[in-house]
Order: sequence, then C-alpha cells, then structure tokens
Amino acid sequence: MSFLFYASIIVQFCVVCMGGFRYRSLPQPLRFLEYLLIFVFVMTVIELILSGYFINNLWAVHISTIVECVVVSIIFSLWIKRSLLRSALFGSVAGFIIIWIIGKFSFEPFTQFDGWTSTISKIIQITFSAILFVEVVRESDIDWTKDPRFWVTAGVIIYSAGSLFIFALFNKMLQISAEYLMMIWSLNWVLMIISNLFFARAFLCKK
Repeated sequence: MSFLFYASIIVQFCVVCMGGFRYRSLPQPLRFLEYLLIFVFVMTVIELILSGYFINNLWAVHISTIVECVVVSIIFSLWIKRSLLRSALFGSVAGFIIIWIIGKFSFEPFTQFDGWTSTISKIIQITFSAILFVEVVRESDIDWTKDPRFWVTAGVIIYSAGSLFIFALFNKMLQISAEYLMMIWSLNWVLMIISNLFFARAFLCKK
C-alpha cells in the first residue's frame, strides 16, 4: 500500500512542475489551481515528516480542508456565469468557514480527524463542480474535452465523491485493524492520482 502513497506524491510533484512550467500561459482559474496543488503537495510532505517522527499531524489535515474548499470555490466562481449560482457558492463557503471555526473549539478539535467538516467541504465541491460540469458539457459551440473547466470539474468530482465516505466514516474506521484501514485508505491515494492526472490535462489545454 505504501507504493500507492509514494506514487501519489510523485504524481502530485510532476503535476505541480507542469503547472509551474506553463504558468505564464495559464488563465487565472488555473493559476489558482496551481497554487492549491503546491499547497497540497507541501502539506502532504509536512504530514509525512511529522508522522515519521510520530508527531500529531492532524492539524495539517484540518488546515488543508478549509484551504482546499476556499480555493476550489474561488476557481469555480471565476467560471460560473450565473450570478445567482456564484452567490449560492459564496454563501455555502461562508457558512462552511463558520462551521469549521466553531468545530475547532467544540465538536472537531485539531486533536482528531476532521471527518465532519471535510465531508461538508466535499459536498459543497461535488455540488458546484457538478453544476459547472453540466454547463460545460451543454455548450455545443466548443469541444469540451479540450476545455480546462471539463478536466478540473471532473477531477474534483472524482476525488470528492470517491473519498466522501472514507472521510465521513474515518473516525469509525479507526476501530478496525490497521491492515484493513490501510487497504481502505489506499483508495484515497488512487483517487488523488486520478484527479491529479485530470488536473495535468487541464494545464495542457490552450483555452
């Protein structure tokens, strides 16, 4: 299973390098995606280092959850054309931020896995990425397979939907054996690899 973990890190690094190489030609939404991927890669390395020294790294997961939700929402807001949908997106994120802050001081402190808030974050991302995905596919005047919006939203949907129940039930899964937990968590690494390959394809789009 460790092979998948290191493979996901290598893929993350390669995609970050690809985004950096094409940075000057990237539109603003993809530049924000590059910032997010750099952040995720750095946080993954930090988590790895801390776990190697048996230091609690759950705080990094909490920080990643809110940063990921906010940046993905910024990306979507730059692509969503309808003002009502943008307002709904901003309202959802504002509500999530409030819940996230409250959670750190009550039901979900930094000392435990952020199952509840990460689940809410993923539901928000799934909802608006699906809306944007449908809008892109319906645009008959473009080849949507060459549109970066298609690849980004597809990548977000695949990762968020695929890992939703893993994050939602993670604290419950701590009761099973470490071997089975690792097998289940390996799905998260597979989803990370797939979504990052989709993001890499988005960086290659000329639009």
